[in-house]
Amino acid sequence: MQTLTCQKCGTKFKCGSTEGRSCWCMNLPNMTGGFDLADDCLCPDCLTAGQAKAITRQRRMQKTQRQVERASRTIS
Repeated sequence: MQTLTCQKCGTKFKCGSTEGRSCWCMNLPNMTGGFDLADDCLCPDCLTAGQAKAITRQRRMQKTQRQVERASRTIS
């Protein structure tokens, strides 16, 4: 992982891109309008217009829900 600086707000953040693996940003919605993901990098909050924490929290809850549902199916 490499540390980058957000081109919009100047925040330092970690890029998850490695050889053969795309960055976390490819899994977040681009809410900045015309921002091109192939160009400069933005931090999660700028990329999602401040929604990154809420989106991450929602995805964790959905993942937990799916795990509970799978577990209940295997018990039945």
